[in-house]
Amino acid sequence: MRAFYLLILAVLLPGYCAADTLSAARFVPPGQRALSDWEFSVDGDNWTSVQVPHSYNAVDGHSPSYYRGRASYRTDIFVADSRSHPYLLFEGAAQKCEVYVNGALAGSHRGGYTPFCVDLAGLVLPGRNQVKVICDNSQDLDLIPVSSDFNKNGGLHYPVWFYEARGMHFHPSAFGPYRVHVEQREVSDSVTVGVVRSYLCGRGTVHLKIKDAAGKTVFAHKLVASGEFEVPFRIPSPHLWNGVYDPYLYTVELCVGRDRAVTEVGFRYFRVTRDEGFFLNGKPYPLRGVSMHQDLDGRASAVRYCDIESDFEFIKELDCNFLRLAHYPHNDYTFRLCDRAGIVVQTEIPWVNVCGERATQAYFDNIHSQMGEMITALYNHPSIVFWGMWNELDAWGNTEALQGPLDTRAVVEQSARLYDYAKRLDSSRLVGLTDDSVFKRSGYTSLKADYYSENRYYGWYYTHGDFSGITTAMEKIRGMMGPCNISEYGVGVNPFCHTWKQEDVRRYPDDARHIEEYGNLSHESHAQQIARMPWLNFTSLWVLFDFPVANRKEGWRDSADGVHYVENPERLYMNDKGLVTRDRKTRKDAFYLYKAWWNHSEETVYIAGRRLSHRPAELEFTLTVYSNAPSLKLLQDGVEVASASSSGEPTEVIWKFPGLRIAPSGSSFTVISPSGRSDTVRFAAL
Repeated sequence: MRAFYLLILAVLLPGYCAADTLSAARFVPPGQRALSDWEFSVDGDNWTSVQVPHSYNAVDGHSPSYYRGRASYRTDIFVADSRSHPYLLFEGAAQKCEVYVNGALAGSHRGGYTPFCVDLAGLVLPGRNQVKVICDNSQDLDLIPVSSDFNKNGGLHYPVWFYEARGMHFHPSAFGPYRVHVEQREVSDSVTVGVVRSYLCGRGTVHLKIKDAAGKTVFAHKLVASGEFEVPFRIPSPHLWNGVYDPYLYTVELCVGRDRAVTEVGFRYFRVTRDEGFFLNGKPYPLRGVSMHQDLDGRASAVRYCDIESDFEFIKELDCNFLRLAHYPHNDYTFRLCDRAGIVVQTEIPWVNVCGERATQAYFDNIHSQMGEMITALYNHPSIVFWGMWNELDAWGNTEALQGPLDTRAVVEQSARLYDYAKRLDSSRLVGLTDDSVFKRSGYTSLKADYYSENRYYGWYYTHGDFSGITTAMEKIRGMMGPCNISEYGVGVNPFCHTWKQEDVRRYPDDARHIEEYGNLSHESHAQQIARMPWLNFTSLWVLFDFPVANRKEGWRDSADGVHYVENPERLYMNDKGLVTRDRKTRKDAFYLYKAWWNHSEETVYIAGRRLSHRPAELEFTLTVYSNAPSLKLLQDGVEVASASSSGEPTEVIWKFPGLRIAPSGSSFTVISPSGRSDTVRFAAL
């Protein structure tokens, strides 16, 4: 699997941060270009030059409060031909926006993470024209997300494109940014049967070609079309998209006149089950991975292509085969990389926390609108298997300050309505939801879905010190609901906060200390329990990278020796459940647990607890090692003191060496595998 990642990063992707704008974007149809250079203003009078993607919360988002309000962007577009049909294509403008062209309102949009198109016909003249976009991320009770455990950033945080069509062309909104849908009606090892759909502005002869990865045409057809049209296709003995083992892609190309619409697709079939887990192309394929937010220090949600590529280096290192791209549709480029890496994805709309008794029809209409835009835009990506409807609609997230108490009746009714809508848009994929109550809210056992995911935080928000409840909870959910998944689990971890006192390895009521040793115990227990539940279709820990949350004040005390604690303001206002710090500089211990468990192409030998620099000389302790080696030897100060031929637990990667003490002058510990892979740490004596 690692070879596929290396090939992708070496051949298919641009150099890391070689271009800070999106000028090197892939799959750009003729006539379409990135609008990267803009001017930005909060007050409408003072303007500065910025590069889009851009968020006006890139800096203040990591604070106890961040700006929520209106801000403006402006740029010029040049229209070359008075007979052309120009469009603006927004991949996402947060959280809602108005678009003006030459001073006239051209369009508006409500939703920060889904694409939309603004038709400029009749609003522009040949030559230079001014575009102004007013973004607004202020509170809006009729716009999801209303409440969330992540910042609702504002700005043009996704790419923006200008598309000047000349003559006949495929419409850029009816079938998403790729302007074409490839519907997979029947896929098997022996045949793929489907339909290619698009919308032609004008009337003309359309040429369709489906090409394999070598560029050979495996299907061709031409027809005279006008308006919406479809072309059935049949491909015998298809080369299937087989996850990380073989993420094979075909290219679908529609041509008419001078216009061309191109997309990549992968043909695959899959199913979820109650008792056997997930199947891909007829074979068991357990999905194990991480959740991700779209966030980066200094950029917030306005990540560039090179930022996404850099984050995929961590995914490559873990070698996971599943991503939950939470809690909103991410940048389209992320899905392209998942397509090419063979990573199965769940993506979801930001219907998070809130469904109150005072929810309006406008609120539910907005939920429908964002679901429709997400499915329409991302339809062709083979990596996407799961469409998510909502996350944690529960009593704690509904307050009088928002929409009032939780309305469970509305949750059940609106979920059924949303499920039916999503299945009409895309009957080939699975539509589900993410709960956090073990489905104990009134009526929740009757929720309509193809799969049921659960967020569980044993040992953190409840049952402090005891992580074992996840097994009982998931067995209960499987019995009540059917095919199920663990969508979130974990604890807060500050990798610079440690203790050697066993009584201090816990969660603290004031949340000041997020002990890494406690985080290690949590992930070890959860991994071992997951290993005993092969019937889980997917699991995704929370979360790959730490991310800022304005209303969190926790995990801000550091200690390297377990005695002296100092305040670290950089840790404030952060959800620190990540495997990696937000600045991407520190992989926490648990990162290597999952790397050892999932990455079978690279041998891992990693000693956990290495950042606890001091221990009492008289203290007896256990050394934990995360390794996928077949056996290990432990040396203390160069002398072998222990060996093991098995970890003796279900993951086969969590090794324990008990009964150790360090010398009064300190000691070094080295762990060695049969291949010679080793890791060494040194602890000083208190």
